[in-house]
Amino acid sequence: MDVNGEAAREFKEGAGPGALWAGILAGPLAALVQLQANYALVLWVCGSGQVWTLHAVSLAALLVAAGAGLLSWRNWQRAGAEWDDGGAGVLPRSRFMAAVGMFVSAHSALVIIAQWVAVFVYSACQRT
Repeated sequence: MDVNGEAAREFKEGAGPGALWAGILAGPLAALVQLQANYALVLWVCGSGQVWTLHAVSLAALLVAAGAGLLSWRNWQRAGAEWDDGGAGVLPRSRFMAAVGMFVSAHSALVIIAQWVAVFVYSACQRT
């Protein structure tokens, strides 16, 4: 069987659909978890003075978003790594979902970095 046939079968029946959705959803989910975790930890950080936990949460979220982008890039490579429209079918849909995953992951990484900047600028004990 040719490479395109194997890739089409994998994206249709195997772990491909889950990998495509993970590439799309993991970045935004990491940004949301980072925001919520930092909000939840800020009072504890103010009392303990261990700001490194906020940095660790942000770094972990950034790594997840970058991993989602790499997963989407890998999916795009396996689906043919083309930007042209091949019509309907499994491979064009998979290429589109992988490209969306790359862009969404890049945007999520920027959001995570923007939220991380606040950890550097503001003190955890600052109230107003």
